[in-house]
This record gives sequence, structure tokens and C-alpha cells, in this order.
Amino acid sequence: MFMSLRALTIDIGTGTQDVLLYESDKNIRNCLKMILPSPTVVVSNKIGELTAKGKNLFLTGYTMGGGPSTFAVRKHIESGLRVVSLREPALTINDDLEKVRKMGVEVVEDFNPDSSFEEVFMRDVFLSEFESMFSSLGISLPDKIFVSVQDHGFSPRMSNRKFRFSIFEKTLRKGNLFSFFYSEKEVPDFFNRMVSVLDSIKDFSRERGLKMEGYVIDTVFSALIGAMESVEDFPAFVVNFGNSHTIGAVVNEHGEVLSLFEHHTSIMRRKGEKGIEKFLNEFLKGNVSGEDVFDDGGHGAFIGEVVEVKDLVATGPNSHLCRYRIANPAGDTMITGNMGMIYAYRRKFELAGV
Repeated sequence: MFMSLRALTIDIGTGTQDVLLYESDKNIRNCLKMILPSPTVVVSNKIGELTAKGKNLFLTGYTMGGGPSTFAVRKHIESGLRVVSLREPALTINDDLEKVRKMGVEVVEDFNPDSSFEEVFMRDVFLSEFESMFSSLGISLPDKIFVSVQDHGFSPRMSNRKFRFSIFEKTLRKGNLFSFFYSEKEVPDFFNRMVSVLDSIKDFSRERGLKMEGYVIDTVFSALIGAMESVEDFPAFVVNFGNSHTIGAVVNEHGEVLSLFEHHTSIMRRKGEKGIEKFLNEFLKGNVSGEDVFDDGGHGAFIGEVVEVKDLVATGPNSHLCRYRIANPAGDTMITGNMGMIYAYRRKFELAGV
């Protein structure tokens, strides 16, 4: 029997952040949902406005997702303007701070900006904005915050593609998909973006005199777990076609992974429909190695056991790239990752009796 649960779930991607205020005593279709621009897009837009105004930047806050925000910083420097950053937000751009400095960012321990500078506060979680919005609607923030972000892991001297996948393989050989759902006490230090997410939640909670619990998971796993709930029979092949990453896993009903690959969606897309179908079929036959995927520009693959899959399910904003049945937990494909976090919490902490 599951306990009553109220949690703010935030699934942060490159383009959007998908928000679900989950309340177990409500019909899931009546729970508050929002699809908003991702934090990195919001920061990118703000930097673009300051570039147009000719203002120098002072980056403060936390390590967050890059992509659009990093591109905006690069364009700002190319326009002849200065970018000064504290260490933590500078790690958003690259794990190797020497590369960040070579790009033109001035990484400092402390800084007293003059009037030519505008501060840009870097963060992945907009709790203060949600607090203000919810308050105006007569809704309180819950004490549990679940966040999924993509975290390659801190690896300044090693390919982050190899490092990320090595952690996946090591974890899955002794655990399951739910092992990637971390409480504050469990998250590995090398997942510096996840650590920053939890730090920002703790700082917000402390400032407000609250007692919030933060939990984090990588976006690829929250999507796979959410999609698992649409599986009709196991073992099943579940694939998440995200905006940046495509990940596929053969899983059983306990979330144990028999085989896994992670590639880049842009590369998968270039293969075309027939090329994608061939790749997925060869993977299921056990004919795709980690070296094959890495050399093709992806992260890797491992084949633990080749089995006959009984169901094929896809999710993600690019799930149209294959012909599998589309996962639809709770009747909304946009909250697959959010529901994945709910399922992960239930299975890892409640069913296990933690």
C-alpha cells in the first residue's frame, strides 16, 4: 500500500521544463501541470538581451545545464563584451576551467562589479518563481522536490561520453533503473549538476525556514521509468528519443536492465528511418558494441543478456523516429519523466521500506 504523497516534479530538458505538482489524493488529470521554457533557454534569452544592451556579464549562482546558455555566453564574448564568472556557474560551460578561460570567460573567486556589469544568476530550479506563482493561486509548495536533469558527470580529463556511460554500466550491473534516483545523501559527488540542484533546493529551504527534501535523477532514466508503466509485457525494449540523447534499454518488470545503449539523437536522425530501425534491431540481437556506438559519436552500449522482447515502447519528443507504440503514462506524453520520478520514489523508498 502506497503512502499519501505530494511532490513537485520538474523534468528539465534542453527546450522545456515539464512541471507536475503530484498529489496522490487527486485524479492525476486534475494535478497542476505546466510546460515552460527550460532554465538554460531562460538564461540564454536574458544574456541575449544584455548583449544587445552592451552590458558586461557577471555570472553567479550554481552549475546548471549548458547548451543554449553556453552558446549565448560565447556570442556575448564574440561581441566584444566581458564575462566574469564565479567558479560554480563557470562549470556550466565546461568541466575544465582552463578551457572556460581560453574561451574568454574571467573565472574569479570574488568580484565587485561596476555599473557596466549585469548579474546573471545561474540555476536549474526556479523554486522562488514557483513559490510566487503558486502563492497567487492559493497553493503551497510541497516538502518533496523531485528534479531530473541530464548530468554527464565531472570529468575534466576524460571524455564525458565515456565517463557518463561507464557510470551507467557500473551502476546497472549491481542495481536497476531505480538506483539512479538519488536522495540528498546518495547522489555521487561527480554528478556536479545534480549536486548543484540539491544545493539550490537546500539553500531555498533554509532561507524560507522550511524542511524540503530534494531528489534527483538523470532525465534519460526518469523517461525510461515513466515509459515502463506503459509496457504490456516483459521483458520489453523501451527507447527514449530526447532532444539531445537517445537511450534504449531492455528491461524486466523489476527495472533490471539486460542491455542498454545511449546515442545522440542528431546522429540517430541522420541515419533515417531505415537506418534507425536497423540499428535498433541489431542492438536487440546483441550485435552493437560500446565501441560501435562511441565511434559513431554516441556514448556507448553494453549487452548483458540477449532475450526475446515481448513489447516495444518509445517515448520522448522525437519518438516519431521509430514505429514503436508511444508511452502515455497518465494520458500525457509530456509528463512521462515526471511520472517516472514518482514511480522511482515509490519503488525505491516505499516498496523497499526505506
